[in-house]
Amino acid sequence: MFGVSTTAIADEALWEALAEGGKVVLLRHTKSEEAEAERSMHLDAGGDCSQEVQLTDEGRAQAEALGRALKERGIEVDGVLSSEFCRARQTAEAVFGEYERWDALNLIAAMPEGESEWLIEDVRDRMSEFEGAGNLFLVSHRPNINTIVFENVEAGSLVVMRPEGMGSVEVLGVIPVESYH
Repeated sequence: MFGVSTTAIADEALWEALAEGGKVVLLRHTKSEEAEAERSMHLDAGGDCSQEVQLTDEGRAQAEALGRALKERGIEVDGVLSSEFCRARQTAEAVFGEYERWDALNLIAAMPEGESEWLIEDVRDRMSEFEGAGNLFLVSHRPNINTIVFENVEAGSLVVMRPEGMGSVEVLGVIPVESYH
């Protein structure tokens, strides 16, 4: 074990867990533009990304690197759900190609008043009930991930979980962006 960091060992164990399949992953969108709160929380009804915060060149490179890492490691993807915000959709497209938009993954602060609690419960239920042979990836935002699983992650980081049913998941750990980029 000399010369190998415990972080690298932990990261490798999480990659191996993903290779086994049957996991759920909350992926925080990769690096995006800095913006004032009003623009950061703006979701264009027509999907016009020029009106929203977008990925930076670094964010696009991170997303492409994650896509390559998943392929190189043979990690099977059963489904990809993404926030409707451009930065999340851009991440999902660059990593996976295909994805489904899901409003329950939208930035909590931008959700209609009174709806965030039940939307977050929908996310918890979907995660806990997942039973695929591959893995389910959910692309969202830091506040959502922190609210759902109490993990405060950096852009491009993955929270790897094992579904346990009944609205519960076991957090196995976090794969930081540095692990693949």
